[in-house]
Amino acid sequence: MDILAHFLWTFAIFFKRKERWMASLFGILPDLISFGPHFILSFIAGNAIFGRPEVSSIPGLVFLLYNLTHSLVIFALIVLVVYLLTKKIHWFMFGWGLHVLIDIPTHTTDFFPTPFLYPFPQFYVNGIQWSNPNFMIINYGLLAVVYAWLIYWNLKNKKK
Repeated sequence: MDILAHFLWTFAIFFKRKERWMASLFGILPDLISFGPHFILSFIAGNAIFGRPEVSSIPGLVFLLYNLTHSLVIFALIVLVVYLLTKKIHWFMFGWGLHVLIDIPTHTTDFFPTPFLYPFPQFYVNGIQWSNPNFMIINYGLLAVVYAWLIYWNLKNKKK
């Protein structure tokens, strides 16, 4: 799914929590970490590609970072380590897990399938391509409905 939609879904799901902004940041971190550095360096070098690049033009480090940040196994290990260190569950970190769960059915196997079991042997879900125009219309339409309801709910509760 695109980064804006990840942010919006995470914010909506964590809307009632005080840490909704942190959760939303964690909801986009997997893509920022895996694609951000390469995009920034490409942009500075003047050869940034907006849209789908050729897979052969993507450095191996991007794939490694993608595997690490899009794994429910790695996510669970990090949450466990943070819990053991702080003796507290940091719920905002679950924005990361939500990102991976959303990506599983919204990526196809032909371009960056979600390696949700990494580093274990993988099988990939051949989902719908998130950039499919019909999917984008439905996705953002649902987001509009969800945010309309959240605004209504918030205004209704402020009057009480």
